[in-house]
Amino acid sequence: MLSISNIRSRKEERKKALEKDLRRIKKQLQDMGAQKIILFGSYAQGHVRSWSDLDIICVMPPTRSGREWMKKIYDEIEREVDCDILAYTSEELEMTVHVSRFLRHALKTGRVIYERRP
Repeated sequence: MLSISNIRSRKEERKKALEKDLRRIKKQLQDMGAQKIILFGSYAQGHVRSWSDLDIICVMPPTRSGREWMKKIYDEIEREVDCDILAYTSEELEMTVHVSRFLRHALKTGRVIYERRP
């Protein structure tokens, strides 16, 4: 049986692992040309559990489709924790947000952690 202190310790370890991976993933996405990176989900809201993951939306350059970007990202991004990364071009994001309640909620409750300056 887990004690309260053991649970807290696991949550703190998970929080540190998430923070470390978020910094690494953010840098890698920036190096790939990300225009905007949005963190959403429970971690973005400050709710960390021992099973928490990272949920990220990134707006990428229109040199590829969002689907192609996601393939590249999942093939190349190094990560140690579970991570869901959704990639869109700005045009795809504009079109998709109108038909996706999930995406609207993620954008409304998420927080921008990086935005490229023009």
